[in-house]
Amino acid sequence: MQRFGGVWVTVLLLVGFPLAKGVEVEVHGKDNKTCIYAVLSVNFTVHYEGNGRMENASFQLPNSLSTNGSICGSNNSAPLLKMGFGTGHSLSLNFSQSVGTFSGDVVIFTYNTSDAKLFPGAKNASVKHVTVNSLMESVPLNTIYTCRSAEAIASEAVVMVFWNIRIQAFVENGTISKNESFCKADMSTTAAPTTMQIISTMTPIPTKPPPELPAVGNYTIKNGNGPCLLANMGLQLNITHTDDNQTRVVNIDSNSTASGHCGDKDAVIGLQDMDTTIIFRFSVEQSKFFLKEVKTHIILVLNGSITALNSSNSNLRYWQASVGSSYMCHKEQRLVVTDQLVINAFNVWIQPFDLKNGTFSRAEDCKANEDYIVPIAVGAALGVLVLIVLVIYIIGRMQNRSNGYEQF
Repeated sequence: MQRFGGVWVTVLLLVGFPLAKGVEVEVHGKDNKTCIYAVLSVNFTVHYEGNGRMENASFQLPNSLSTNGSICGSNNSAPLLKMGFGTGHSLSLNFSQSVGTFSGDVVIFTYNTSDAKLFPGAKNASVKHVTVNSLMESVPLNTIYTCRSAEAIASEAVVMVFWNIRIQAFVENGTISKNESFCKADMSTTAAPTTMQIISTMTPIPTKPPPELPAVGNYTIKNGNGPCLLANMGLQLNITHTDDNQTRVVNIDSNSTASGHCGDKDAVIGLQDMDTTIIFRFSVEQSKFFLKEVKTHIILVLNGSITALNSSNSNLRYWQASVGSSYMCHKEQRLVVTDQLVINAFNVWIQPFDLKNGTFSRAEDCKANEDYIVPIAVGAALGVLVLIVLVIYIIGRMQNRSNGYEQF
């Protein structure tokens, strides 16, 4: 299990949706009183084998759910919230109680690739299960656990992004509590109070200083045998939302939590930084690896409202090098993901395949192509210049001869 603390990286064609609208679920006991209450938003991304190639299925937890199989809990059984949807899909959350507190234990996601609507062209139609540790922290009984911040878990071929969570298990007497316990991610993002400054009309308004360059982070993805993906890079996101057409610049923290997985022809690294999740997917074609897909999940505050922005592009071809080598580029690079998301990358050194002894292999520098192209361009320009001079010389000679005949 891999966690993007609080990803794997598409997807989804730029979709914005307000975080205030989560899926509300209640489980009732035999007395018809509420015993489990939850509001949550979840985005699923599943990597599956399609018709001749690997595909991504991305979908959200729908509003239409079944709670069949849920358990209120008793002295002999733990509470279970099971949310069924679609053709054989479900998301289950187990809870436990200890010394005046309750917490989440595990999350189980079940999906059925025979569902042609969500998994078109799936080669191996079957029901699969993914079990991961719960994201939920321990909170006092008779309290609602609240977490607005986005947090993601990646396990095998599945990435689940959770946000806007409100959960209370062991509801007493069917009455949902008004007490709230906030997750650590929300507590760390509490905004400082704003102060107002009055500026005289005679005083020029200072221009906004350019954003600082992002620090370079060193990230490692491991498998059972040690590191399988290494990445050193500084990342800066330029986000333009359609609601106001203003560009916001976000630097990814160099201490962001990294997670992902590695394969022979597919590798993923995801970074989780506060309210931003970014996922990079690499592919291999003809002994060359390259960045094929970028997916982001970003929480923005627009006009006083909290909005989640999902951006993705699975038809990229950046950071290309030979398998068995690493890719290096010290200059600033501009990666256009969508019309609303551009990534500025600094001091990139990455190797997603065929690591030897857990270290970078020989680097293929992005300047190599430029060093090859520049002499060609200069030579072509000189050739054109020589040709122009030659044409002018010939025309001049012809005019001189013509004038000489007339004088004779």
